[in-house]
Parts: sequence; C-alpha cells; structure tokens
Amino acid sequence: RANASAGVRSGLVIPLLEVAVLAAGGLMLAAGQLTVGELYAAARYAVLGAALSTSLGHVGGLARARAAAGRVADVLALPPVAHGTRTLPPGPGTVEFRDVRANGLTVGDLTIPGGTITAVVGRSGSGKSLLAALAGRLADPERGDVLLDGVPLRDLTRDALRSAVGYAFERPVLVGDTIADALAPPAGAAVGEAAEAARADAFVRRLPAGYDTPLAEAPMSGGERQRLGLARAFAQGERLLVLDDATSSLDTVTEREVGRALTDDPRGRTRLVAAHRVATAARADQVVWLDEGRVRAVGPHHVLWRDPAYRAVFQAVFQAARS
Repeated sequence: RANASAGVRSGLVIPLLEVAVLAAGGLMLAAGQLTVGELYAAARYAVLGAALSTSLGHVGGLARARAAAGRVADVLALPPVAHGTRTLPPGPGTVEFRDVRANGLTVGDLTIPGGTITAVVGRSGSGKSLLAALAGRLADPERGDVLLDGVPLRDLTRDALRSAVGYAFERPVLVGDTIADALAPPAGAAVGEAAEAARADAFVRRLPAGYDTPLAEAPMSGGERQRLGLARAFAQGERLLVLDDATSSLDTVTEREVGRALTDDPRGRTRLVAAHRVATAARADQVVWLDEGRVRAVGPHHVLWRDPAYRAVFQAVFQAARS
C-alpha cells in the first residue's frame, strides 16, 4: 500500500512540474523576459528531469524486488515440517495443551472442550496469535505437547491435520484460479454454505462469473477478503476452527452476523477465537485470559468481567483502535 501510494504521488508530481514550468515560462515570455527558444528548452529540461525521476523509481523498485526475493529465498531454505503417520480417531475436537511453552508464551496445562467456543483475550503482544498458531500446529512448542482428540499434533499426517483444522486470519492469502478454488476443494454445496455463514455469498454472486470469477479479476475490499478467509475456514475445518483477528475489517452488523453463525455452527466444531471485542468474548463458552505471556485466568466472560484488570484489556484495545 505504501509503494502504491508513493507511485500515485510521483505520477502526480511530474505532470504538475511540467505545468508549473510552462506556466512560469509563459508569464516570463509575455513579460519579454524569455524567448520562445528558451521556453522550449526549459520545457524539454523538465521532461528530461521527469524521465530521470521515473528511471530512479525503477531502480528503487529493483532494490525492493531484490529484498523481497531474499526473504522468499529464506523461507524456501527452511526445512520442511515433519509430520507423523497417525490419523484422528472419532472425537468432538477437544484440544489439550500439556505443559506447553513456546517463544516466551507459557500455556501450561489447558483444555479446550470439544464443540465449544473459547475466546482468547489479552493486550497486544500477550501471545494470542501464538496460542492460535499452536492449536493448529502452525507453530510447534519448545516444550510440551498439543493434542487434538488425544493425538499429539506432531504425530498426525499432513492431510489429517489440515483437513481437521480450519484457519482464518486478519489478512488471508487466497490461493487458486477462481474464488471457488480458493475456498475449498471441488464441493459446490460446502463452498456455498460456508460462504453464506461468512456472509460472503451475496457479494460473490454479484461478480460477473460468481464463484467461477478468477481471483485476479475480483476486486475486493479488506472486509470482503476477510469474509472469504472465514468462508475457507468454515469449508475446510472438520473439527477445529481457529480465528485469529479474522473479523477486524468487518463492520459491526456483519461481525455480529458472522458471530451468530459461528455460535450456531450446525457441525458442532470446536472454535478458538482471538477476541478483541467484548461481544466476541461474551458469546464464548469460556475465555482464556493471557497477560504478559502467561495464562492469567480461564473462565466465563461474565465472571472475569468482575475483575477491573480484565475490563481494562478491552478498554486498551478500544483506545488503540481509535488512535
């Protein structure tokens, strides 16, 4: 976004510079202070300067591309994540943290009952996103184990793990040729139902080709992209849904509707939500309150709300959002 904004500004500055040169030169020509040849030369110098500025912009773009390529190379150089050979037994989607510690976050022993909604609450930097990542093995703990229905996540096959857990993020990356491809493997009914739950079905159907619209040709706002990310999680997660700040760009009405769909999930999946709004925490069956990298308390929202320090968490989030 910053690069695009800078490009727009540079695209405006160059024409304005040329107009300014011509305007000033025209006034000087009318006053007899400049000849026609000198005005023409000044205008040409302005064009040459604009061309030089554009070339320097391309050089800057090459430098940014080189830096981006270096970051991609660093990611590609990482060893692949090792997966196990086990599959999941029948179960409700119970998540267990056993003596877990990871990157400054100490979870200890924590159970997320199957089929329930658990909200993770805490100030910025308290570890909410890391806890969400650990729940679906986007990160591994330095110590301890995370289990899904009694099976350590490290022991699951890649397919078993990724089909069991659906993730939605603040800035989802959509991959696929079309919108339908980005949401789920070919299963039209599941995609449509998931999109309806995420309140994405209406705006997708307004696109020229609906769900068959190529992603590259589907202009979307941040909120619409978030809704597609939610729809993907709803479509793919069979036992556990993890929402990490996945509704931050939604308006209040849409967020309430998505929250209602999440609460009334007909498939009864376990839902883990990083909560920034009071309403989200209030809908949860239990709240995990993180404070300075530790689990400070676990309990219903209405019980924790009696603690002034817990209420202050939401006040801090509200003030940060306003600023």
